[in-house]
Amino acid sequence: MSALLRGLSYPSAPVGLLSRGAVPSEHLPTPVASLTSGDDVAEAVVLSTCNRVEVYASVTRYHGGMADLRNFFAEWSGLPPEDFADLAYDYYDQSAAAHLFAVASGLDSMVVGERQIHLQVKQAFLSAQAEQSCGRVLQSLFRQALSVGKRARNETGISDGAASMVDVGLDAATRVLGTLRGRTVLVVGAGKMGGMAAARVAGEASRIIVANRTAEKSERLALRVDGDVIDFAEVGAGLRDADLVLCSTGSPAPLVDADVVAEAMIARPARPLALLDLAVPRDVDPGCSFVPGVTVLDIDAVRALTDTGATGAEVARARELVEAEACRFAGRNRAVRVEPTIAALRVRAEAIRAAEAARLSGRLADLDERQRAAVDALTSGIVNTLLHDPSVRLKALADARGGDLHAAVLRELFDLPDRPAGDAGT
Repeated sequence: MSALLRGLSYPSAPVGLLSRGAVPSEHLPTPVASLTSGDDVAEAVVLSTCNRVEVYASVTRYHGGMADLRNFFAEWSGLPPEDFADLAYDYYDQSAAAHLFAVASGLDSMVVGERQIHLQVKQAFLSAQAEQSCGRVLQSLFRQALSVGKRARNETGISDGAASMVDVGLDAATRVLGTLRGRTVLVVGAGKMGGMAAARVAGEASRIIVANRTAEKSERLALRVDGDVIDFAEVGAGLRDADLVLCSTGSPAPLVDADVVAEAMIARPARPLALLDLAVPRDVDPGCSFVPGVTVLDIDAVRALTDTGATGAEVARARELVEAEACRFAGRNRAVRVEPTIAALRVRAEAIRAAEAARLSGRLADLDERQRAAVDALTSGIVNTLLHDPSVRLKALADARGGDLHAAVLRELFDLPDRPAGDAGT
């Protein structure tokens, strides 16, 4: 089994394309089931955030697995493959591991060193486990990624003073409004990002309004920041009072409509309104940007204002850690891939030993039980001793690359199956 990755991310893909490819958590079972229903993708994990959509897979065949991943992006986005062929990226085995480790460490984030992505990687892994789409290869890959992410932050200064997407977005909103002091902020969505935003503005804004589909979560967040709660259906009314609206829900379609915003602005013509949309897919209809007095700050707009955060020596140290760990993962994965060949060779040798013992059983008829046991132990020992060094060397060759070729030669010489009988694999 090999690790394969295909993805779209913020450096090259515009937010509109990311929105088309995004996979809301409640819809996750459908794409995962589709990906693993064929013959080439055995395991799959989907990582969908505001900055990226990535599919990690364990595949039995590279080209077949890659075709399945390309088809997934086309089918899920509803776009022909050529629309994003030049924007997507593909990584395989060690490169796939290095990319995921960099993502989990915050090295691939719009704000270098930000911490939220580590939680998002963990949640993607847990979701895949819940869907039973994550087997030996991807469990090993994601567990190591989470460990590398922690080490990168603990052993380097990559996260020292690092901002989050919320921090950058609020800074962009401040550039539009001048200040948040004395302003009213409407937070649409009481999840992690909405909670972070509300906490950030609590000491500055004069009033915080919270709207969420689940009333209990709205009330819990409002209590934390001394805010007010409005019904989710009353977001339009909240627009009339708000100076800044921050949206970060998982809705598959825009929640803030241009007509509703235009109507709200009629009641407050002299006050500008900033709509900060950190959701993918978009929470804010792009048409809102054409309403007089309204500024829409989506992921693309925030990206243009982003200071990438940590640079220099600390980033270099984190990247060295990522590359070393990716090399270790790849070596371990290559060694695992030759294990079926080693197991098949041992099964074949044991079958030959047993057949020879049966063929000579007549000549051994005069032996007592203790003598028979000694002969059995002697022949078993010869087989094990003979196979020990080749087994160790094949694993060493796999760890140093080239093991697949040597394993293939061994299977050809001894007419071995890829897996020993009775081993269904993972």
